[in-house]
Amino acid sequence: MHVAAVDLGATHLRTGIVDKKGTIKAFTQTDVSGLTSGDEIRSLICTMIGNLTEKTGISPKAIGISTAGPVDLKTGSVVGSPNMKCETIFLSGPLEERFGIPVRMMTDCKAGSLGEYHFGGAKDAATLVYLTISTGIGAGVLERGRLLCGANGNASEVGHMLVDTTWNLPCGCGGTGHWEAYASGTGIPNFFRAWSLERIECDPRPLMNAGQILYAAEQGNPLFISFCDELAKINGRGLSSIIAAYNPDLIIMDGPIARNYPALIVKKMTGYVDRYLPAPKIRISALEGKAPLLGASAAAFNAL
Repeated sequence: MHVAAVDLGATHLRTGIVDKKGTIKAFTQTDVSGLTSGDEIRSLICTMIGNLTEKTGISPKAIGISTAGPVDLKTGSVVGSPNMKCETIFLSGPLEERFGIPVRMMTDCKAGSLGEYHFGGAKDAATLVYLTISTGIGAGVLERGRLLCGANGNASEVGHMLVDTTWNLPCGCGGTGHWEAYASGTGIPNFFRAWSLERIECDPRPLMNAGQILYAAEQGNPLFISFCDELAKINGRGLSSIIAAYNPDLIIMDGPIARNYPALIVKKMTGYVDRYLPAPKIRISALEGKAPLLGASAAAFNAL
């Protein structure tokens, strides 16, 4: 038996055909960062699932959707995502109608936590937090295998925790001082610019992206190393809030920022964590960025 799994992010859309053991039988990915229409994104998802079905000859029995939030589970839609360019994307109902099979939907980090629990060796954790630092920042929480969802599916939106009142950088959600505005893939360049303007006379290159900034630090540039120390303080505040809020015994970190720069991001932030509660074990995901896709497949199997 197989299901179709969808992982819709602000930058990439991934789809796969997955069996119950978490083996991805077929996989495809495309860039959606330039799309501005919810209808266009939904149509693309249908096309990609259809193409995989035709390619493999496998008819999925259900569809699981992992998506950047916030979500409205009552309408089966993505609503007002700060990192996507369209206001609303209706998914569950239209996909059920198109394919005639059950559809289950959740935010990407909740799906990620399910992926780690079922396929990433995290079943022994009493309280698991899956934390991703990517285009945005988010988390999913499992308490003894039970997913913390919140009133309408948007619990643990940790990227919108307050971590700073000095620079008051604007967040895509409309707030200021939020973790995501400083330490995400989109936030790091803005934070670096604000921080460095106080230290150098000329305006730093405005087109530097997060990868370039972190790479410069890896190569030993003193300015960028100093910035990463300041970034670690911000990340330490966010991580401290997660530990105080959820008391996890295991935090699994994911997302390209964390996976590609573990020494600069993960190792440095732990040095700034408050010691109010016992420190959990922290490790990098071993699922190569596919935890949300695999978690979506687990949700789809649960629908059968």
